[in-house]
Amino acid sequence: MSALLETSLGDIVIDLLVDESPKACENFLKLCKIKYYNFAPVHSVQKDFSFQTGDPLGPDAPGSDGGSSIWGSSVAPRSAPFRSIYRPK
Repeated sequence: MSALLETSLGDIVIDLLVDESPKACENFLKLCKIKYYNFAPVHSVQKDFSFQTGDPLGPDAPGSDGGSSIWGSSVAPRSAPFRSIYRPK
């Protein structure tokens, strides 16, 4: 599965490792669906490797826990945050 990231410098296709990290991918996709990441700043770029962006609310925003989860955050305060588990093949 993949997601399309539209930037001012062009589009980027992000391959999601759904089998290896299903909860993290589900969280990311559902936050994308509610446009949570729209206009989030990119703060680190490593050519031909990766980039990093942060919580668009920022760590100092009222109610921010430094990151958001569909299972518990200022965006969706339903329950406790989840533990992301990466299982490489």
